[in-house]
Amino acid sequence: MPPLLSALFLLTTAAPPIPQRIPLGTLPIIPGKPVDRVETNRVAFAPGQEMPRHKHNVPVVCFVTKGSFAVSIGDAPVRSVHAGDVTLEPAGAIVNYFRNASSKAPGELLCAALAGKDDRELNVMLAPPRNPIAP
Repeated sequence: MPPLLSALFLLTTAAPPIPQRIPLGTLPIIPGKPVDRVETNRVAFAPGQEMPRHKHNVPVVCFVTKGSFAVSIGDAPVRSVHAGDVTLEPAGAIVNYFRNASSKAPGELLCAALAGKDDRELNVMLAPPRNPIAP
């Protein structure tokens, strides 16, 4: 490419001066709490795999980085979340499930637990709900 065309190409394809920030959401922490650390985890799901019933003793924010999920948190209706979406698992709310919606592709979350100095047990796995017609 001739030098003049090369210079024009660079001028027209240059990146903005700083990376663009795109808001994903504002998630209220109710009740508010002092946070002195953020514990982070990458959660890898096999195709169709589900995280069973559990709760957190602190608020947990999850970023969907790969795939799509069916999510049931607390009394809220089941919803679908996709790569680029954010979820909030409030402290004490039961996460009924977080299920990889694909039977063929893996899914992934990056999760951040907002913990204070006295928070020790952040995750609590729960037994499945009792079947009301079972003996």
